[in-house]
Amino acid sequence: MKHDPSLILMEDVDGAPVRMGAAVMIVRTEPDDSVSERFLGRVGVVVALVFDDPPMQYPGDPLIQVRVAGVGEDLFFAREIVEVPQGHFVAFGSSSSG
Repeated sequence: MKHDPSLILMEDVDGAPVRMGAAVMIVRTEPDDSVSERFLGRVGVVVALVFDDPPMQYPGDPLIQVRVAGVGEDLFFAREIVEVPQGHFVAFGSSSSG
């Protein structure tokens, strides 16, 4: 049996690109980014940092696990998310006429 060296952290890590609980929007910054369309443009919450190769990735280059209400969770590269300022949640798909 092969040992899985992955490190999954659900707490803040000094030097990581985001903090736990941060509100983030999923974006596509590169034409070949494989961001799922169901997540694209939505706001979610950072729930974990995943280091598949801790010696190479820790602490500044984790995969970022984001939970989007009503959609689910997925992993994203730091370039695929943008922090949303606290208090500025955006309701996508809303039909309100504010």
